[in-house]
Amino acid sequence: MNSALSTERSEATPAVGRAVSVGSARHPVACSAGDHSATGRGARPFAGLPRALILGARTSWATLTFTVLICTLLVAAVAVGIKGLYPTSADRVAYAASAGESVSSAAFNGRGYGLTTLGGITAAEVGFLGQVLFPLLGIMVAVRLTRREEESGRTELLTASRVGRLTPLASAIGLVILTAVATGLIMAAGMVAVGLPAAGSAWYAAAASACILFFGAVGLLLAQLCQQARSAQQLGIVIFSIAYLVRFLVDGLELGVVWLSPLGWLPEVRAFDTPRAWPLAAYGVATLALFLVSGLAAARRDMGAGLIAPQPGPTRGRRRISAWRLALRSERAATVTWASVACLWALLIGVFSTEMTKIIEDNPSLLEAMGLERSTDLMTMMASIIIVAAAGAISVQGAAHFGTEEAAGRIGVLASTRYPRRRLWIGWWTTTLLSSLLVVAVSVLILGAGTAASSGQSESFRTALEVGGSYLAPVLLIGALSAVLAAFGPRWPVVGWVAIAWTVVVGFLAEALQLPEWARDLSPAHMVGVLPVDTPDLRVIAGQAVVAVVLLACSVFVFRRRSLKAG
Repeated sequence: MNSALSTERSEATPAVGRAVSVGSARHPVACSAGDHSATGRGARPFAGLPRALILGARTSWATLTFTVLICTLLVAAVAVGIKGLYPTSADRVAYAASAGESVSSAAFNGRGYGLTTLGGITAAEVGFLGQVLFPLLGIMVAVRLTRREEESGRTELLTASRVGRLTPLASAIGLVILTAVATGLIMAAGMVAVGLPAAGSAWYAAAASACILFFGAVGLLLAQLCQQARSAQQLGIVIFSIAYLVRFLVDGLELGVVWLSPLGWLPEVRAFDTPRAWPLAAYGVATLALFLVSGLAAARRDMGAGLIAPQPGPTRGRRRISAWRLALRSERAATVTWASVACLWALLIGVFSTEMTKIIEDNPSLLEAMGLERSTDLMTMMASIIIVAAAGAISVQGAAHFGTEEAAGRIGVLASTRYPRRRLWIGWWTTTLLSSLLVVAVSVLILGAGTAASSGQSESFRTALEVGGSYLAPVLLIGALSAVLAAFGPRWPVVGWVAIAWTVVVGFLAEALQLPEWARDLSPAHMVGVLPVDTPDLRVIAGQAVVAVVLLACSVFVFRRRSLKAG
């Protein structure tokens, strides 16, 4: 009897095995964790790529569309403004004779070519903002398509089906390429539509597209190296800052090694002069190399991890950690990054202030373009715009980081203890806002000292301090707005970047874009006045401070009343 039962079981075993095998083949998603038939080493690494591309485009269309539109609108709007500011050939020749010979202008905007043409002047005037916007957008889009998706768990869900191991990275590469190409095509069409030569427009658009694609490849590699999207973005900002500083020094010192920085390749295309192809080839080769290295890194790391392991925390924690200390530790990397940008910019402005003042005095059209009356005011104004933007960015990133912590459930865990919500919120934003204001204070001290030492005018130091003090209220207002956005939920803080971007656009391009006064006043910094040209409006400063306090109080009320995202 036992013998017969044993034989019956042994004969049934192969049948059961075949049934499981057949069932696995019919239902691959239901396979066990050890079944690598779809996603293992033997599977095709790019399986399911077309559908992954479609899925990525559907989920990220807003980010990709925003990138295309903001780049093309910037260039087209500057081109329209330049046509109005330099309508005659004599105006353009005067521009080339002054700004074209300026070492400082080349240092800040990149070397200018074909400056007797509208296209050449447009490329030069887009210079600084373009060299900031193109790289940063490329990095942010790449991190958004890769590490951000992986952090949310969507990439792991995707790779649980019949999708190859490298498919998520390959789809991100495809979308970055698509974004860069679409930007180039629409940008070229816009430049031709406003009256610039077709050939020069095509060369310039190709250069801008190649720059976006290169820094997008940098972002893809950083997403494989870093375990968190925030770390990848901050490291990307550091790499961009180094690239800009190297190009600044090369052009400022008139060195012949323009190839040393990838940001130096952009103006070397010489789109409206005698076009050169080697910068485009350099972008292409470097981008391809970064794609290959990213693929190797993706193949070697685990899902959810990065090749650079995060540093472990202390073995023992405090019994009770204050909210301000928690915010300080959480935001120190972002604070140091933006503080370095602001202080470095202030130092460079101060060092080159004397020569820039002389160039501006020789070019009245440039004063008109910036809406200034005295040439000595431009350097402090340029520096203060970036200082306000960098200080405000600390608050925006503080709000975004709080949202990330909430979505991960860590804020919920902390709030579930005897730590009250109100105390947590007030402590977090006290640290964030004080960090922003401290960056303004340190930056204007550096700006005043550098300008005074370079120009030999002691009043420059006092002027810088007055401008910095007047802009404390706008920085506080941006921080309070970020707090309100964070109080509504983790998805809202990204809106705070609109205030930062508009502050920069109004500060640098208000006259070139011929913006109406109501549009300029949407910038918190411009509401106070164009400093130090105008006298600060003390009523506006007081009003902004009051509004900031009210917004902060509202943020406490909203945060206490709503449910947390997780935890």
